Order: sequence, then structure tokens, then C-alpha cells
Amino acid sequence: WAVPPRVLPVDDDAVSRRLNSKFLQVLGCVIDVAVDGVGAVNKMNLEKYDLVLMDIVMPEMDGISATSLIRQFDYITAIISMTSNSRPAEIMTY
Repeated sequence: WAVPPRVLPVDDDAVSRRLNSKFLQVLGCVIDVAVDGVGAVNKMNLEKYDLVLMDIVMPEMDGISATSLIRQFDYITAIISMTSNSRPAEIMTY
């Protein structure tokens, strides 16, 4: 990278946050983290990121609601939704 990408992993699970962050650091990314949708919206209001990895199911505010709020003021930043939910009905919901 000419400039390391700034990535915001958002996940309420500490193990997932740590694992995602480690993979991204190995790839040369600059990492910040949020533990729920409220934290993600707040961080997106304060900082500029190149990518957000957004968990879907979280306390306080889920990833879908957080993404909707972020899109009201940031149309550009890529947001990738992630979930461990894999049942067919859950997949169709997201």
C-alpha cells in the first residue's frame, strides 16, 4: 500500500474482534475497533475509514441499523456485513 488502509471492525465478540484485527494488521491495515453499532456510528462521525467490517447481530444497535444511520452522512465508505448466522431463513433476511 502507498498509504495503509484504515479499517473499522465492528463486533461485540472479543475473539472475533481480535482475530479480524490480527488478520488486517498482517495485511498492513491501520485498525480501529468498535464493540457495537452505537460505537461504529460515533467513530464514523469522528474519523474517516476506507472499510468497515460490520457484524450484524450486536447489542445496543445492530449492524443493519448502524449501517442505515451511517449511510445518512457517508455514502462512500465500503461497509461489509458479517455474521455467523447461517440458517437459510437468516441468510434470506440479510
